[in-house]
Amino acid sequence: MLKIDEDVASGNLVRDIHCGTDMKNTAGQAKLDYVWNTAAGLINAAEAVVMSMIVTRMTGLADAGMLTMAFAIGNLMLPIGKFGVRNYQVTDVENKFSFFTYLTARFVTAAAMIIAVCGYLGYAAAGLKYGSDKIGIIFAVCMIYLVEALEDVIWGYYQQRDRLYAGAMMFCLRWIGILLFFPAALYISRDLKDTLLWCLLVSTVIFLILLRLSYPRLCREEDRVSSLVRKKIDFGQIGQLLKAVLPLFGISFLALYENNMPKYAIDAYMTDEIQACYGFVAMPVFVIGLLNNFIYQPTLVPMAVEWEQGQSDKFRKRIRRQIMIIGTLAIVCMAGAYLLGIPVLSMLYHTDLTGYKRELMILLLASAFLALSGYQSVVLTIMRCQKVLLLPHGIVALTATVSLPVVVSRYGTMGAAICYMVLMVLLSLLYGGILIKKLKGHKV
Repeated sequence: MLKIDEDVASGNLVRDIHCGTDMKNTAGQAKLDYVWNTAAGLINAAEAVVMSMIVTRMTGLADAGMLTMAFAIGNLMLPIGKFGVRNYQVTDVENKFSFFTYLTARFVTAAAMIIAVCGYLGYAAAGLKYGSDKIGIIFAVCMIYLVEALEDVIWGYYQQRDRLYAGAMMFCLRWIGILLFFPAALYISRDLKDTLLWCLLVSTVIFLILLRLSYPRLCREEDRVSSLVRKKIDFGQIGQLLKAVLPLFGISFLALYENNMPKYAIDAYMTDEIQACYGFVAMPVFVIGLLNNFIYQPTLVPMAVEWEQGQSDKFRKRIRRQIMIIGTLAIVCMAGAYLLGIPVLSMLYHTDLTGYKRELMILLLASAFLALSGYQSVVLTIMRCQKVLLLPHGIVALTATVSLPVVVSRYGTMGAAICYMVLMVLLSLLYGGILIKKLKGHKV
């Protein structure tokens, strides 16, 4: 933690991101984008894994189960804070909305996220009989994600300014600070709830320091803090923006709901210990999607330009190439998991997971279809066809709500894994049909 602060104070971050705001994206900078975005993707994939490993060893499997549920709820609440704006923001090549509008809209959605978290915890305390420790753990994780939701709009702005790596650096350094602080604090306190609340403070402080160092050097003149505070809030513009991205919010919220529905069903019918074990083997579910995300994320702006300029061949070629990348990632990840997955996970989490190999393989196969549907969604967003994407997610979410509790109550974790895979296959097929139809029906 101290090392990170010293690096920031010494100007390493400032030196790395200090460049002319009117310069075009050079080859060297593109390399920085990929490197730091890749690092952000890996840290994003590792954050819950690392914290669960530490908790299992220090405070036990039951705490690890509560932490797994906290991440599941936090991931469900995060889309409320982000509201699906990020991909719309970075592909807004016509500058339909100003950064001030994106920023003020994010404050509105962040407030909505806080209300949703408090509402859920009230329901959990009264209806689900959660204890104070479990409520505190979930609250702390959700508030750490609230900081991430606020950071996300800055990251999107930096990407608009052709400085994707600057936002990725903020994300990386903030989470490195949390992950370095977490084990020391947990070792001292032996209380997961208190440790996570301290991590929330650490996360907030690091974010504010990095924002203070980076933003003045990357913002446009009209977006300086002194200019922003003088602007009047245009609620009409905010309303238009939120209306435009409402389908994207619905998609992201339902997607996280679908991804975590097995955990909600396990929480209702099984123990925190089983929740922890399922969470351990389910951790790799997002690996393919995250790896895919940091590969395609730097191509979003070029794809938006190609779509806007009618470069049909280039646009379709990028789509085909990315689908091949998803397939390759799936083959490599599943082969590695078959050979080493269970021994490695058992060692990492200090828990015997021998009986969960079939669940692991099924969940990894599901993750390939999850990554595919996620990419299809992004492409259709670039094409500004996001409104048609809500129905498939509605169908899948409804199917999950009806089927998963029944399946999990009868067949346990294996039923949860198979049901989840079927849902992801269904979603990718629905998305694929829409994308093919739109590409054939529009002359790019």
